[in-house]
Amino acid sequence: MMDILVTIFTAFVSGVLATALGALGSVILTALVSIVGVFSIMAGCEYNIIGNICFGMFLGPQVAFGPALCAMNYAWKKGYIKDSKGLALPLGSLQKTDVLVFGGICAVAGWYLNTALGTFLPGLFDCVAATIVILNVITKIMFGNEGLMGKVPEGDKRFGLNSKNKWLPHMTYGHGSMFWLFGGSVGFIAAWLLYQMCRFSEQVGNPMIAGISFVPLWAIAVVFLIFMCCGLPCPVFHHVGLVGAYGAQMAYNAGCSEIRVYLWGFAFGIFAHYAGDLLADLFFVYGEGYVDPPSLSMLFCSVFAFAVFPALGLVNPDSAVSVIAPMAIILAFGIFAYFTGKCKKADMS
Repeated sequence: MMDILVTIFTAFVSGVLATALGALGSVILTALVSIVGVFSIMAGCEYNIIGNICFGMFLGPQVAFGPALCAMNYAWKKGYIKDSKGLALPLGSLQKTDVLVFGGICAVAGWYLNTALGTFLPGLFDCVAATIVILNVITKIMFGNEGLMGKVPEGDKRFGLNSKNKWLPHMTYGHGSMFWLFGGSVGFIAAWLLYQMCRFSEQVGNPMIAGISFVPLWAIAVVFLIFMCCGLPCPVFHHVGLVGAYGAQMAYNAGCSEIRVYLWGFAFGIFAHYAGDLLADLFFVYGEGYVDPPSLSMLFCSVFAFAVFPALGLVNPDSAVSVIAPMAIILAFGIFAYFTGKCKKADMS
């Protein structure tokens, strides 16, 4: 009984603190501690800082970042804030106890929801991303003004190169080959880091290192968001790096060669980059209320990396399909990028 009470209270205060810091501030803190955790574990630390703190209680996005976004949706509904998309705002500055309490309640829900997903649907998708999405979806429906997907204003289009509203206007799929190349490059680096860490893990006999090999690029990309707080038009790519690592991990665990691991990382990086932009058009851009686009991308793409592609046998190390499949993904998105970029330039001329 005491353990349950401690768990509930710890989750609650984790949500309160994250809400006070603001969603963006809390996830940047998670990333900074994650970087420290990666180095400490690689240096031989036996305590899993990543699993127990960065993605567990206190800093885990399921009890920090996600609930802070939910509290922001609540604060907009109450009229405390005017911008329901401003995730950089530390909500503690509002001096509203009910906002912090709501963030804490959502954190308790997030902890048990994440635990339930991992228990009853293990290995099928990114449970942390799923928890964030579910909490955000519920609170956007509850507190938003136009339902889950929002209403597209007259004269605008939800999808398309000429849509007037975008999640990141400075980096959309309409930018063609640049968008394609950036996503693939991030995915490749994520795959390279994962491969190096997994090999090192085998050499030193420490499986914990392999277990955190998806973290480094995600954490670095989140820390980079500090520059967005400064008003710079920065790319958002932590979801691209994480999904790229998922694709690489899928191939590595199946016994694929180093080159195939990199190919899958490149392919999944592109996949996640496009998924984030398109899912933002669907659930984020229109209507008040926040549903996190990177989390949507991580959830959607993780289903393919964790379940669909392995079930289809696309990562069989003894078959050419584990080369053909990622190359087909890369090529298909490349062709799409070429034509979208060409159409965008034609429209601008």
